[in-house]
Amino acid sequence: MSLDRLFEQLLLYIVGRVAIAAEAVNQAKEAATSVESVAETKWDTFGLENSYLAHGQAVRLAECQADLAYFRKFSFSNSEVIELGSVLLLSRSDGWQRIVIIAEHSGGGEFELDGEKALIVTPSTPLGKSLLLKEEGDEILMKSRGVEIDAEIAQIFMGQV
Repeated sequence: MSLDRLFEQLLLYIVGRVAIAAEAVNQAKEAATSVESVAETKWDTFGLENSYLAHGQAVRLAECQADLAYFRKFSFSNSEVIELGSVLLLSRSDGWQRIVIIAEHSGGGEFELDGEKALIVTPSTPLGKSLLLKEEGDEILMKSRGVEIDAEIAQIFMGQV
């Protein structure tokens, strides 16, 4: 796996999130300022509700833009111990396998890279905490639908982008 290609796909994923958030902002603004949103009675709150939605979507867009700024400056770790910026292959005993990126933003984000799924994990999550300072070959316990499953750090990818 090429870390250059991974970084490229990661940025495409984040740019896509920004585009989706921007479209949601536009739709919410349009709904809030539409003639159909004008209150007909003092109890009609449709326009007010749409303005709250537009504000929430604008906040979400700002967060996505901050994520993009973070990842544009992001660099992968070149350490044999898992830390912020590490990229690893995590395999579970039930056949589940993911490329995992440890990053401060966009936790839970998932995208595809050459037919394999890549998952962004923040160090503040239970999975992120359990991975920190581990090495290739170490095992961790993961929960899947409330059931604990063994997972192994199959490989830590190193190299600079």
